[in-house]
Amino acid sequence: MYLAVFIVMVAGSTLQSSVGMGQGLLAAPLLRLLEPDLLPGPIVLAGFLTGAVLAMRNSKRADAREVAPALLGRFVGAGVAIGLLALLSDRGLTIMIGVIVLALVAARLTGLKIPRKPATLAGTGFVSGISGTIAALGGAPMGLLYEQHARARDFRGPMGVFQMIGGVASVLMLTVAGQMDGRAWALGFALLPPLMLGWLLARWVTPVVDRGLLGPVVLIMSGVSATALILSEVL
Repeated sequence: MYLAVFIVMVAGSTLQSSVGMGQGLLAAPLLRLLEPDLLPGPIVLAGFLTGAVLAMRNSKRADAREVAPALLGRFVGAGVAIGLLALLSDRGLTIMIGVIVLALVAARLTGLKIPRKPATLAGTGFVSGISGTIAALGGAPMGLLYEQHARARDFRGPMGVFQMIGGVASVLMLTVAGQMDGRAWALGFALLPPLMLGWLLARWVTPVVDRGLLGPVVLIMSGVSATALILSEVL
């Protein structure tokens, strides 16, 4: 089981470190089938760790100011997610998040252009706070907003800052809600070896991503992951 989880996390870490998002998108549906105890806390912690590495490698000072409205929305969304976890079933919430991500993908495929301004950043951050805290899909809403406005080189920096600081918010909220006990922390840090291997492999994958593949990768990963997440709950 650990070998299967190891392979999934290497792939997810490599993807997020090279593209700017995708670790939770790839890993969450598969881990829910392989080892449900890794969700939400351990995989959210893993997302924070990879986000921190992504930020350190790619971010500039201006990136933090740029994503500030989204971070504010993410903190609020993470708080709302904790309330929803207390009121509703995990299964229902996970299906709802998958449907929301699919709706965002469908909107992009129809050619809908969403302006990147403080209001849309805050709203996207809010949705990301909910989806990231409950199902480790925090990168999808922000990725779908950013990919239409930025090249891959300009995408990784803001996404790294957002995932790093937003990950802190989600981990804190989960800790307050009792979702991050000692076992969850241990499972999260047990994912560190495959994460580190993915950080290393990303140095060879990043140049490939920079050849105009950002948009297709974001849309495909978001759509496939959301569909898999829904099917894993329904079936």
